[in-house]
Amino acid sequence: MGLKDFRIIFDNPWSTYYPGQTVTGRVILALDSPKKLRGVNIKIKGEANTCWATDRQQLNQEGRYENESQTVTGHEEYFNIQYYLLGSPSGEEMELPAGEHSYPFSCTLPPNLPSSFEHDYGHVRYTVKAIIDRPWKFDHEVKIAFTVVSNFDLNKEARATEPVHLEMSKTFCCLCCGSPPLKVNVILPVKGYVPGQMMSIRVNVDNQSGIVVDTIKCILRKVITFKARSPRAETRIEKQIVAEVSKGPVEANGSADYEQKLEIPPLPPSNLTNCGIIDLEYNFKVEACVAGWYHRNLRGNTLVFIGTVPLASYQTSILPPTTKVENAGGDFANSADPTYAPPSYEEYGWSVRSLRDPGESDHVMGIRGHFAPKYPVYNFTQNQ
Repeated sequence: MGLKDFRIIFDNPWSTYYPGQTVTGRVILALDSPKKLRGVNIKIKGEANTCWATDRQQLNQEGRYENESQTVTGHEEYFNIQYYLLGSPSGEEMELPAGEHSYPFSCTLPPNLPSSFEHDYGHVRYTVKAIIDRPWKFDHEVKIAFTVVSNFDLNKEARATEPVHLEMSKTFCCLCCGSPPLKVNVILPVKGYVPGQMMSIRVNVDNQSGIVVDTIKCILRKVITFKARSPRAETRIEKQIVAEVSKGPVEANGSADYEQKLEIPPLPPSNLTNCGIIDLEYNFKVEACVAGWYHRNLRGNTLVFIGTVPLASYQTSILPPTTKVENAGGDFANSADPTYAPPSYEEYGWSVRSLRDPGESDHVMGIRGHFAPKYPVYNFTQNQ
């Protein structure tokens, strides 16, 4: 059979790195019989892509408008490194003996990279591909992705420490007369959070109207702006719920005071700094859902921030399971306060995607599996 095993292993068990760090690992090649080849080379690249189909009306030759569907795309390349671990492109054919062979590789990341991000309409992605270069035959290829996390220290964002106080009010029409108001007040202690943290939400409902409030929803959303540049400039905005808590009902002419806890899941940090075709921000939305299809819900929202270093003045982290990992984020853990315990790294489950690029062969090993980036998650004391 020849090739028994062909894979890429990162030295960092979380396969998560920060801009400026060095990615290291090994290419493992196992043969059950000798194999002829020119060499083994590796490609390490970082890029962003956007792609979606658009519909618009186009004037045809007969002077009538007709619907036209077109795919628009955007692309940015951050780095693309390729070199041979064994042999050379111009070298002579060699025979590799049976057994397991290991070839180390390394790549120092540029200092200004955007965080990894995955979505149906675009991604920021970092991959390593190893190729067995075989003259006169199809090459063997294997591909794997790793996560890059760009630092967003909440202590350096002045707005992150600001409290939030949403005051919302709405009246309802009933037989051409306006009802007394439904008032909802929501308070957040700060605007800035990190994954693993609990957002404490204080809610006050004063329902003077005659309408029942079925639920009060508190929602954390991603607001993503995708930009395309070819064959024309286009923009697409998507809103996605990433966490939600709710409570109710509140009866007509009733009131309620309560506190909700919303845990921040593993998420990419705000902004996607240094990416020109994908923007990311987070939005906290409150919606009072009222009974009756003919009444509109009361809604309000505000900008919040998701970072990689927690606010020193807000909450204290405790030690996660002890795992010493070189090159896996120690710089972040101490950038605000040396007493912070380093985070663990967890997959962002909403962004699981195939690694297959357009035009890439289905025979590339690894692309049939799915990749989800891993982001820093802190472990916090539960009494704060």
